[in-house]
Amino acid sequence: MLELERAELRRRDRLEIRYTTNFLDLRDCDFLLESIKEDLGLKIEFFKKAKEVCRRAIFATNTSSYMPSEISEGADVNVFLFHFSNPPIEMPLVEISGKGDPSKYVEYARKIGKSPVLLKKQCRGAVLNRMLCALGVSLGYALKIASPYEIDASVKLFGMKYGVFEIFDRIGLDVSLDVFRSLKEAYPRFSSEFIEGVLQQFVDSGKLGKKTGEGFYRWHGEEIVPEKVENYVDITLLLAVIVNEALRIVEDGIADRETVNEVWRLATRYPGGIFDIAEILGYENLSEQLKRAYQETRAEIFRPFKGV
Repeated sequence: MLELERAELRRRDRLEIRYTTNFLDLRDCDFLLESIKEDLGLKIEFFKKAKEVCRRAIFATNTSSYMPSEISEGADVNVFLFHFSNPPIEMPLVEISGKGDPSKYVEYARKIGKSPVLLKKQCRGAVLNRMLCALGVSLGYALKIASPYEIDASVKLFGMKYGVFEIFDRIGLDVSLDVFRSLKEAYPRFSSEFIEGVLQQFVDSGKLGKKTGEGFYRWHGEEIVPEKVENYVDITLLLAVIVNEALRIVEDGIADRETVNEVWRLATRYPGGIFDIAEILGYENLSEQLKRAYQETRAEIFRPFKGV
């Protein structure tokens, strides 16, 4: 069924989507969504050009790591966050935040068949990428005891749609590296050998994931070339890190617990939210996992936040 849906979307692409490199072709659009390289300066320059051409459009950014206000202030035009989860062709989530009335953005998300989640206020990484980045930082620790394929197989066994390393490959390892570095500026606890070591090595070697045919996995078109998995691993610590960051997100006033749960459900296709998972696993259990990892590594990402 999924392959049929993809084929239909590709057919519609050919019929309905026009490609251009000329800004003037955008002059009559009413909704403009930017999804270029994760570079704040480039995004600002894009909207400076766009506002001179698109006189009636509302502007949105799919940035993974910047606040829309950072782009708005630099380009002197109002820009809202309109952030998809990967792969956007399958996942229904769109995170929305910005200054002013969000109703048109919510309406447009629904119009294209997505499920909009309105955040209370802006922050770098919004909700989803703060949780995923916290998870990514902890992977340096996890890789000492398991392979990427064993970790991903265990994540899928738990009920997630995609494995963590598969997601990075789909996003692009160069893009993932840019996102991690941007978020580390805002959240120093996101410093990690996984980011500066493992991801950088892949990028330097030109292995950027799905788009180059090789990253953590080898790819054949849309599909992963299967890797042998000999063991499954306990992913409780990885989930504890995500819960830890989710509690910080709530404390920061970015979203309430139910909204964070909704983001997790829509982004992972897991039947429950991240706080539902915490209830099942037990907060005391999660706290002990974090304390042990923090005592061993002194990595701030493992320091238990209040409430864990």
